Amino acid sequence: MNNTELNLSIIVPVYNTEKYLEKCLNSILKNIPKNTEIIIVNDGSPDNSEDVIKKFEETYPDIIKYFKKQNGGLSDAKNFGISKAKGKYITFVDSDDYVDENMHKEMLELALEKDADAVYCDVELVYEDGKKSAISCTNPNRDTDYFKMIDTPLMAASWNKIVKKELYDGLIFPVGLNNEDIAITPILFARAKSIYKIDKPFYKYFQRSGSIQNSGFNEKRFAVFDTAKICFKYSEVLAKDIQFQLKGSIYKYQMLDLLIYPISELSKEEQLRLIPLFCKKFNEFGDDPYKNKYVKEYIKNLHISLLLYLIKKERIRTIILFLRLFNKFIRPR
Repeated sequence: MNNTELNLSIIVPVYNTEKYLEKCLNSILKNIPKNTEIIIVNDGSPDNSEDVIKKFEETYPDIIKYFKKQNGGLSDAKNFGISKAKGKYITFVDSDDYVDENMHKEMLELALEKDADAVYCDVELVYEDGKKSAISCTNPNRDTDYFKMIDTPLMAASWNKIVKKELYDGLIFPVGLNNEDIAITPILFARAKSIYKIDKPFYKYFQRSGSIQNSGFNEKRFAVFDTAKICFKYSEVLAKDIQFQLKGSIYKYQMLDLLIYPISELSKEEQLRLIPLFCKKFNEFGDDPYKNKYVKEYIKNLHISLLLYLIKKERIRTIILFLRLFNKFIRPR
């Protein structure tokens, strides 16, 4: 296969996911589109993931490109994968997740038909007990394709989206930080001139205990503040209305939700430790989140306008009381 013929590069970063990797790769390969490469990046995984990878590499030598590197974290693995990618479009699959067999075929067909800059789909949460829950990744109340995608909780995810490789020019995932997608995905879609959506929950997001997102709440989650700053820096060249939309969505879904939902369920001792840190990091953005009209709209709809004032004034004990009341009377179930 000539490199110039490749349409899609599917990048699979691997670290300690031996138990899930076979299911992940089988799901990708089941109905893989023509002219597609799978780039597997073993980020120095100490388990037996390499044994699984090599079996697939031997079976699919024309499709799978395997690379093993010293551990550098998820961002480093993603950046490495992009550097090796030859496809017109790039996407990612987390190695403990899996996909519908038609996901990449249908998304790529639409992308090529429309010469789209980006295509995305809905997501299905899959739990260890077998329960499943579909999540729409579109906000129908917004008036542009970009705003409909960006104003949703999973706006930053890189794995339910395929994007033209050229849109990554000048962008790198921040090495050493979790929540790395927040720094990059909103910028990719802001650069996109044409965005299309497939209303199917193609991507299966496995909610396993021990994963980065489900390993218990701690201050490591506050990396979101650092990745947001990187995103905001990249966004300075964008139109002002796009910046407001982008920032509003990140403040709402990546920062305020970080306080309202997971911290509200912690012990009072943990709240006393983490909430002052949250307030400090949130207030480092100055008056920007407090003046953003989309943040104001969000807190009004959730009936939590008081919370924003309390964060600004760093009224820690009152915030704890508010969160307790929120959890009991206000929180959507």
